[in-house]
Parts: sequence; structure tokens; C-alpha cells
Amino acid sequence: MSTDNKQFRFKRILVAMIVAALAMATGIWAARAVLEHKSVQDELAATRFPTARDIAPFSLVDHNNAVFDNSVLRDRWSFVFFGYTNCPDVCPTTLSVLNSVAQKLGDLDEDIRFVFLSVDPERDTPEQLAQFVSYFNGDFIGVTGTPEGIEQLTRQLGVMHLRVQPEEGASSYLVDHTASVFLFDPDGRYHAVFSPPLSAEAIAGDFRKMLQAY
Repeated sequence: MSTDNKQFRFKRILVAMIVAALAMATGIWAARAVLEHKSVQDELAATRFPTARDIAPFSLVDHNNAVFDNSVLRDRWSFVFFGYTNCPDVCPTTLSVLNSVAQKLGDLDEDIRFVFLSVDPERDTPEQLAQFVSYFNGDFIGVTGTPEGIEQLTRQLGVMHLRVQPEEGASSYLVDHTASVFLFDPDGRYHAVFSPPLSAEAIAGDFRKMLQAY
């Protein structure tokens, strides 16, 4: 075999070895990425979607009478809880938990929003919401709107809310509603959901893991 042929054969073998090494490295990287994604989800108490879900247009109003729509959810993380100001137990408890979450995440260099969205627009005016949310945290945002506007968002998230007819002699009605906390990412997409029982430690810990994986 001539020297030229030997050199050509050697180059072919060398190229094949390089291609094989690159393919192996790519496969290892891809497998590691899948495993890391899976391990993050396995460690979470929250339900995090493999692909965050886009939200169709909706339009509401916050407690400062400013428009609250899809655009407001972008460029920051948003924790959203649905309830009403006359709620006797679940809503005050959850907002207290979210206040603790806000304190536990205070060291992060992230713009994080906490939103209380009323499913009782008949009674929960922006003024009422302003007083209610500020009791738990001055940075919390209260949101309300028309029944149709609220339904535009709750329907997409599977949030249940149903007025309960008051018993005879009761001074006001109650509203049954979903007690989960919903997380939206900086792209304004539905990213994860935290189901009760809610723990400030678990929510804050899960959020830090999701932030690293985002």
C-alpha cells in the first residue's frame, strides 16, 4: 500500500473517531439534560408542566383601577391566587402563606408579583381589594373585573368558583373556589401550580428550583 493511501486511510479513521466522539458527547449531554429536567420535577411538590402553557387574551382591572391583562403578566414571575374578600378562612390563610413566601424569596434578584384575583366581583370592588390585600402585604395586587372577564382566565386554568346560596338567616353568601396557587413565568405563561395544603417553605423551595431550571 502506497504512503498516500496509508495517509488517506488514517485520515478517514481519524475523522470517524472524531465524529463518533462528538456523537457520544452530544448523546451524553442530551441525556443529562433530560435527567436534570426530570430530577427537578421529581423533587418538586408543585406540578410543573414540561412546556409552559400560553394564556389566551383576558382583561381585568387591579385595585388601582389599572388594566390587568396578559401584558401585565410578562417580564416577571407572578403567583396568582383566586378567592374573595369575604372568605372566612382559606383566603386569609393563603395570603398569609404567600406573605411568608414573599419574605423567604426577598433575597432573590427577581421581580416577583403576588396577585389576589377575586371571583366575587359583585362585592369586591377595587377599593375593597386595596384594603384587603394591603393588610397582608403592601406590595400584593388585588384584581377584579366583570364576570365575563374573570371567566376568560379561570376557564383556561380550570379554576372552579361557585356561589353558595346562603342558609336561611345568613347575612351573606359564600363562594366555593379552587384553593391552589398558580405560577406564571416571565413569558406570561402558565408555568406551575401549587395545590393545598400550602407551605411557605415548600413553595419558596420549589420556586428556587424552577428558577434555576428556567
